[in-house]
Order: sequence, then structure tokens, then C-alpha cells
Amino acid sequence: SDLTDRRRQFRAAAILILIIIPIGIAGYMSLEGYSFIDAAWLTIITLTTIGYGDIHADTNLGKFFTIALVLVGLGALTFFLSSSFALIFSSEAVTRRRKIRIRRKIGRLNSHYIICGAGEMVDKTIGYVLQGAQIRLTQHQQTSYAPIEHFLNRLFGKAKRGRFMGMRTLVHRVFIILFNTFAQYTTLLDLIVVVTEDIEYAGRLRSAGILVVEGDPTDDDSLLAAGIHRARAIVVMRDQDTEGLLTVLSARNLNPTLYVTAAAVAEEFKLKMIQVGANIVLAPYEVAGQFLNSATLRPAVNDYFSSILYDQETNHQITQLELGDDSPWIGKRISDLRLRHRFDAVVVGIRQDSGAFVYAPDSDHTLEANEILLSVAPGIMIPELQGECRQNRRDAARASTSQRLVQFREQKAPHDALDLTQSAEAVEAMSKHFVICGTDHIIQNAVSFLDPTRPFVLISDDDRMTEIWLQRGFRVIHGNPAREETLERAGVERALAIMISIPDKAAALLTVLTARGMSESLLISVTAAMDDMIEKLKRSGADRVVSPFHVAAQFVLLSTTRPEVAEFLQHVLYNEVTKLETAELYMEDDSPWIGKTIESLDLRGRFRAGVIGIRQPDRETFVYGPPRTHVIQPQEVLIIVTPMKFFDEMRALAISHQSKRPATLRLHMDTQTTRGWSRDMIRELIKQHEEN
Repeated sequence: SDLTDRRRQFRAAAILILIIIPIGIAGYMSLEGYSFIDAAWLTIITLTTIGYGDIHADTNLGKFFTIALVLVGLGALTFFLSSSFALIFSSEAVTRRRKIRIRRKIGRLNSHYIICGAGEMVDKTIGYVLQGAQIRLTQHQQTSYAPIEHFLNRLFGKAKRGRFMGMRTLVHRVFIILFNTFAQYTTLLDLIVVVTEDIEYAGRLRSAGILVVEGDPTDDDSLLAAGIHRARAIVVMRDQDTEGLLTVLSARNLNPTLYVTAAAVAEEFKLKMIQVGANIVLAPYEVAGQFLNSATLRPAVNDYFSSILYDQETNHQITQLELGDDSPWIGKRISDLRLRHRFDAVVVGIRQDSGAFVYAPDSDHTLEANEILLSVAPGIMIPELQGECRQNRRDAARASTSQRLVQFREQKAPHDALDLTQSAEAVEAMSKHFVICGTDHIIQNAVSFLDPTRPFVLISDDDRMTEIWLQRGFRVIHGNPAREETLERAGVERALAIMISIPDKAAALLTVLTARGMSESLLISVTAAMDDMIEKLKRSGADRVVSPFHVAAQFVLLSTTRPEVAEFLQHVLYNEVTKLETAELYMEDDSPWIGKTIESLDLRGRFRAGVIGIRQPDRETFVYGPPRTHVIQPQEVLIIVTPMKFFDEMRALAISHQSKRPATLRLHMDTQTTRGWSRDMIRELIKQHEEN
């Protein structure tokens, strides 16, 4: 290799120099009678062509010797210097030194996270890590600067303008510089190591400050270089499920106590990955389908969880507080901790030592060792909370055995099969229903979670899917969802919401534009196959745009870094196994619950239900874990966890009028139907769609 050749040249040049210098010293000592020091001095200044003149050859023989030394030695020295620079600054040497530095950094890591793979899901996951690191750093800067700000306010007053503004700005800038230079603050970004075969991708990650190991994730050497023996968890997101399976197997063999999260596209690989050692296996299309269902059918619930799980810029976040054996909280009631008063924090769930979950725990609940509290708190308060409860990570070996069983969801029992004529007649009589457009993998996964007896209307242009859904008892309209006539037959003008997942960009945009033009009160949720479609779909009238890879990456990151939180979410969010659902109850102006306290409703005693949040009338603010003394107000939305069998009864008691669904699910009514879209643009879109 080039590096080997350069090393060979350097060794030859070094040997030559080591021969010439002693010859020069010996020559001057014998020919000129100089001492060793003077001879060495004259040799060096002659070879380097410095020639101070303080010492020089006086004899003719010495002068001839000097000429020969210059001719031979200068060439050798030039060769030595050039080979030295080539060896030190060659791309291979730089790469080798970089790998050594990375190896040393990884060697200092402990309880870190390894991500294996490349591609869009890894990109999105790393993107959220980078975003979260920057947000946490900013929050930490603000917290650290608060005492200085308080001092400046006392010294100069709180005015933001005036002659002292320059002084304030200077102090703040100096603080930021010193903070960035000396502060020792660890974020998730500092605990991530990526293992990938893609050299170009590895270079991009390194430029973003990510530790990268270039190599095959199925190779033991690559995983060992990533510090797998000391890692807390590994995330496997390979392009091929077979590669993912081998990576999971390699990781589990090297570290039996590792927490392993994997992504699999094909259903049959989910169980195989669990069998070879994965703790949890996520299917991106299934996760996206569940999220799309939630965003469309339970938008307030979706916004509630998104605000504390995924939206890193919000003030409140959900965290897990693990109570070790020495925690001072053990034996105390939740009310004794005064978390809301001291930290603006609440407990929305508890994972007990047995593995069972308690949702919306009562304030009188007595805490026990090894329980994990799922707490919602301001981000800056979370480290203080963790410190006070003396959070003690559970034994790694015990954590690694906690494998999430693969839930192969059985579809709802088929209802009475319909034909297209019967289906169309049934749709004509429906109102405030939900329309679902598309036949791709996301829609198929989303529909698999739905009950055909509920008010759903499916639009399909695929003969096979149309027949399958009709046989299951769904009401299906066969046709192109981008056409207004098809949407009219589905009753979009009377519908409450529409869910759209169409891979073709033009068709997706046209469907959103047409649906929005038909109804301003319609809630529109749509998937975006590419990031460049997100803003276009929003401008076309969509209320919620779901990016499958964004959603999957968020949930993979959540499942790896906060596994109990992810498990709690799956436990309570429409789970056919636990028979629980998290539902939303809209408090219309005539609801009999208005003016009553949550405690007076006795939801726990009557329905085994618990209120974990309230969306306030401004439609943007949430009350997390509301106190039992909270008085229910008009236009609030209660976020309630309840057994599925009780929800209809509970909703009937909460709503006094005939309709059990609100007039609209939209947060903001916008009278402009095609925001930013001119008629010419719409005509061009229709032309493109018709040509395709």
C-alpha cells in the first residue's frame, strides 16, 4: 500500500542520515582536529546549509570533504524531510491517527449506545440526537447563566434597553465562550457510536461530531471496536432483514446483557430476531400506521404524547425514574414528595417490579423498591429529579432478559361482508365518519388495527384490497381518491377526518387539495414519502403530515433510551392484549361534567379509568397529570386511559347531546383552502396526475 511504501522510504532516509552524520563528525575531527561538539556543530550547519561561519574547514582536504558532505548529505536530508512529511501528512496516516483517536474516545465510554447501519432511518435517528443535544446544551447554558442574570438585574435593573445593554451583551457573550470551553456537560450525542460499512456516510457523520467505526456490523471486530462489552444498548437498522438478523445474533453473542433494539420490514423476521436475542423489534410501516391512526382518530391524544415524547423543544418531557434499593422515596406516598410544587412534575404511570403498569396512579400510592416512575417534568428539572430519587440503573443482566413479545395482531373478527352497492348505500347514510385513502403498506397496517363496525369508509383503487376489505365488513368506495367524484361518494363533506397515504406525490397533493376544497372543518392527516413533500402538503391544506421514517426513527430512539416509557405507551395506547385504550373526551358546552372536579366523577371506581392529561380550551396547552381537584371547563379535552369495554358508556355519560363526536377535530380553522397554491399550479398538478 501507499502507507507501506512511505514507511519504507522514511526508514531508508533515516538510515542514510544516521550514516552521514557520524561520517561528517568523524571527518571533521580527524581532518580539522575539532572536538566532538564542534565537529557535530559544523556537520549539522553544513547539512542544513545554515553556515554561520563561526566554525569552518581550514584545510584543503577539509574543504573537499565539506563539498562532498553537502552534495551527498543535502540530498539525503531532503529525501529524509520529504519522506517524513509524506508519512506524517498522507491521507492514510491522517486516517490512521483519526482511528486511533476515535478508538481512545470509544475506550473511555461506558453504558453508551451503538447504532448499526446506514440510510434514511439512521439519518433521522442521528438527526434527532443532534437536535436534542443542541436543545439540552442551550437549556443547560440558560440554567447556568440564571444566577448571573439575576445579579445583573439587581445591579442594573431588568430593563432590556439603555446604556447598560452593551455591558449585558458583553457579559453574556463572555459567559457563552467560557461555558463552551470549560463546561463538562454530557448529552446523548456524546454516548453514540455508529458502526457502518458506508465510507462516505461515515465521513458525513464524523463531520457532525459522531463517533464512527467503519466496518461490517455483523463482524465481531467491528462491534468490539465500538465497545460492545461496555455498551448499554444497540440499535440495529440494516437495509436487509437478513443482515439485521445476523447483526443481532453477533451482538447478543458478544454481550449477553446488552439491550437490543432492531428494525425489521418483513413480518416473519420479527419473531426470528426476538429468538436470536433482540429485546424489541419494530416494523417501520407498522409504527407509522399506528401513528397515522392516532393522528387522525385521536388527534388530542396524539398531540399529548407527541408533546412529551418527541417534541424536544417543548418545556415538559417524560422520563423514567428508577427507584434503587437505597432511594429515599421508598415507603413514601406520591403526595408526600410534593413533585408538582417542587419540580413542576407529575407521575402519569408506574412500572412495578413485577412488570405490571399502573396508569394515572393515585396520589396515595406508596412507592416500593425497583418501581419505575414515568414522570412528566420540565427538561431542566429532570437531572435534579433523578438525583433526588437516587436513580439506580437496574441490573444489566436482568434488563436484557426483558424481551418484548412480538404481537402478531389478529385482525378484528370480520363483520358481515358487503358488496360495493351495499357499501355505497351505507356510506350515504353516514356523517361524522372517518375516510381512509390508499392501499400502501402504511394504510394496510393502519387498517389492520381498525374495527369494521366503527364509522370508517375506505377508498381503494386496488381490486384485490377492495375485495379483502369488503369481505372483512368495511365500507369501501372503489375509485381514484384524487378525483372529487370519488371523495364525494365517500361523503368527505360530511366526514370528521380523512387519512391519506399515497406514494405518488402528485396524487397525494391533489387528494389533499381536493378534500380541503370540499370541507374546511375536515381534519386531514397525510403521509409524506420524502422530506421535501412535508411543507408542500401543509400548504395544500393538510393538518398533520406524518413522515414514516421520522416516526419510526423517533420510536426506535425512544425504545432504546427510554424503554419503559415506550412500553408504557404501547401498554395504554389502544392495546388489544391489555384491552386498554387512551381516548379523548371533548367537553362541549352542555356536558354534564363541566364544573365538576375529577375526583367527584370517581372515574377510577366506576370505569377503572384515569385522567393523565387535559388539553385546555386554547387547544395548544396541556395540563399533565391533572390533580384530582381540577374543575372541568368547557372546551377542554380529557385524555383518559380506560379499559376498552367501558369507553362507550363513559362517553355517553360525558356528552349530553345526540352526537358523540365533536363538530370538528381541527385545531385551527383556516378559511384559505389552498394556501400558497395558484390555479395554474393546481391545473399543472392535475395534468401531471392524468398523464401518469
